[in-house]
Amino acid sequence: MKEKKISNVILVMCILILGILLIIWADKITNIFSILLGILAIIYGIITFINYFKTKDKTFGNMLSFIYGIIILVMGFILVFRVDFLKELISFVVGIYIVLSSLFKLHEILVLQKDSNIKLTSSIVITIILVFLGILCICGKFLIPDIIIRFIGIILVIYSVMFILNMILLKHK
Repeated sequence: MKEKKISNVILVMCILILGILLIIWADKITNIFSILLGILAIIYGIITFINYFKTKDKTFGNMLSFIYGIIILVMGFILVFRVDFLKELISFVVGIYIVLSSLFKLHEILVLQKDSNIKLTSSIVITIILVFLGILCICGKFLIPDIIIRFIGIILVIYSVMFILNMILLKHK
């Protein structure tokens, strides 16, 4: 149980640092990351093509690998030439993560409240706010693309601080 708390604290601290970096250098980080990820996908797609054409006896698995290579190659070009796609994808993925982890935390709080007969209203309110922030992040693709990443950075910082605050509140109870 203690190792889980330590890993949660480390994960939340990494999320906090990522949030701060996204607030400060949002455009640079996403542009560089998108281009690097796109280049890696393009290289992987090309390697998949080369392996497909080197194989003499083509099987159904080889054909699936070839199709997979095409999809990865297209995704690589999208990431290199359309950097905003990554911003929208990051917003969606981070929002899903925040909503799911907050819902799990809400479940834990409700079970703890039921088992211990202690009111944990502040923790419940904080967790519901986290769910709302995650939903805002999922819907973030409707915001101006340049603001999305800074918005995500702010949400990640708020999420991290509230998560740590929630852990402190639960520890005292």
